[in-house]
Amino acid sequence: MATKRFIKNCRRNSKTRKVGGKHSKSGKKWITAIEAAQKTLKKTNSLQAAKSSLRKQALYNARKLFGSI
Repeated sequence: MATKRFIKNCRRNSKTRKVGGKHSKSGKKWITAIEAAQKTLKKTNSLQAAKSSLRKQALYNARKLFGSI
């Protein structure tokens, strides 16, 4: 009997649960590579980390513009 009750509850929950949703890109602002590097430098005081952040963000932005190669 307990399993029937469990299955019944699972079915009811699965129907009412919201799945996914539309994510809009219109409100999201692009972060420039320089902004990312400045933020990292301010946060960590490390030039090496800032350089790494600059490269990562530049690559991320390029992929967004041109697609991954």
